Amino acid sequence: MYPRPSVPHRHLWSVDSLSSADIREVLDSARRLRLDAREGRAAAPLRGRNLALLNDAAPAEGAGSLRHAALGLGAQVSHLRPSEARLSAADAADAATARLLGRLYDAIDCEDMSAALVAEVAREAGVPVFNGLGGARHPTRVLAELLAIQDRSGKALDTLSVRFVGDPTSPCGAALLRAAAATGIELRIAAARDRWPPPELWEALKAGAVARGARLYLFENAAQAGEDSDVTLAAAGDPPWPFTARGAAAPLRDDERADYRQAALQAMLVAAIG
Repeated sequence: MYPRPSVPHRHLWSVDSLSSADIREVLDSARRLRLDAREGRAAAPLRGRNLALLNDAAPAEGAGSLRHAALGLGAQVSHLRPSEARLSAADAADAATARLLGRLYDAIDCEDMSAALVAEVAREAGVPVFNGLGGARHPTRVLAELLAIQDRSGKALDTLSVRFVGDPTSPCGAALLRAAAATGIELRIAAARDRWPPPELWEALKAGAVARGARLYLFENAAQAGEDSDVTLAAAGDPPWPFTARGAAAPLRDDERADYRQAALQAMLVAAIG
């Protein structure tokens, strides 16, 4: 059987609930999956599993989408429209429908649905339910970024120094901040003062950081954050974030970024439903 981490699916709704061990195990699993795919040893740990994608829009077909990631693991994937299954955002989820989906599918991903509606489906279905795990702005997308950064820098997370030039209050910026606190990454945030995290959150993250001493820093511009970090993230918007790594050769190509994204998604699926 393919070795996999064991991460409760609800922990994958955000980065807040992921422990340092969870993050490391998912990244290790993603790295193995990516290497196996590159070397023609692609495994199918989800063969025989069925995944439902609940979304009124058509699912994305490109590499890196949740559908593409699940198919690459051997799963069967069905696209269902919530508005046609008594699970629309305008109404409360039909409990019987949610329970039926739980009997038909091994996992369900709810895209573009309210948090309350997703929670209701999760409560009734009895199988792992995700909250738009493959979405471009989903907080766990930062795990793909960390995987790429770690590979390019060649350093362990708790020895890695990252300069983040962008908005730390965006969904993925905040997720990176929490991941850094959990794993011991030195994170130097360069952002306008009005975009800094709330003081109470900042102090709580620093107090709970696992690294030796404080490794979370706030600066008002990139120059103040210094030029000696291992990696600089130019986070103008949501991931994928362009980054430069000291000693690295050429920047990541689009196909390489897609590989990292797919491997991270696959690792999270294997962790929760494999």
